[in-house]
Amino acid sequence: MHGYRSRVADRFIICEGEGVLFYACIAPALQADAARRHGLAPGSAGALGQAMCGALLLAVHSQTRVDVQLDCAGPLRGLLADADATGAARGLVRVSDLPARYDGGRLDPKPLLATGSDELAGRLSIVRKDPELRRTLFPFAGADLGAALTLALRTETERGGELALEVLSPGTPAGVLLAPLVDDEEAVRAVRERGKPLRQGGLARALADLRDLRELPERLGLSVTLAGELSPRFQCRCSRERVAGALRTLEPLELRDMAERDGGAVCSCDFCGSSYKISAEELLAYAAGPA
Repeated sequence: MHGYRSRVADRFIICEGEGVLFYACIAPALQADAARRHGLAPGSAGALGQAMCGALLLAVHSQTRVDVQLDCAGPLRGLLADADATGAARGLVRVSDLPARYDGGRLDPKPLLATGSDELAGRLSIVRKDPELRRTLFPFAGADLGAALTLALRTETERGGELALEVLSPGTPAGVLLAPLVDDEEAVRAVRERGKPLRQGGLARALADLRDLRELPERLGLSVTLAGELSPRFQCRCSRERVAGALRTLEPLELRDMAERDGGAVCSCDFCGSSYKISAEELLAYAAGPA
């Protein structure tokens, strides 16, 4: 089991000013919780922490639930993170035991997400519930999840936006999202000009020795006002009722077989590890259909 420490507690801030919306998230405890639940080594945990921060930024910005699914050619193979606008997030990875490589205190994601010879590392799927489910697919290249999510922002809205993600040693994921407040070419251009430098080390430098996330906008040269705060947390949506609903979709013959052969069913959540026991009597009732 691996431990993580940070000088900054988990926090999410929402700011606005100068025609700009600014969101920032830092979540070492969120990453540590996911690592504990799944038994993740530092590299696998860092990739998931970065993705959960990215999902949180998108969810709060769009005020809806967002799922971020990555399929990649690197050793991690893929991950899934989802979040909602209240600050709740969860996630999982396909390969749990990958080590982390840090370069100047920044997690280097390339050994995790890409191969040495293939720049086109995979694809990114984003699902939004607003209010109906809407899924979009994007190519994933360069092992930069922040850049890939920026492409999604630019594709889905005319105003676009810029997103940057980092994981600082020894396990502190963080991210920012900048978006123009108004449909103004100058505001859109100003936001775009900030994105690439943030992803190329600007965010990491601004986060160095940071003790209060509210100081981050000033460090980035932004004059904005705090408009709201959230508490990022690992929270799963699984429940016994959801498990029962899923089982009711099975064929009656399959339900009766589970009841008679196994004496019931035990279902475990891949996200949080919670287990739900369904008795043989309940399975037979599901097989019989509604009363």
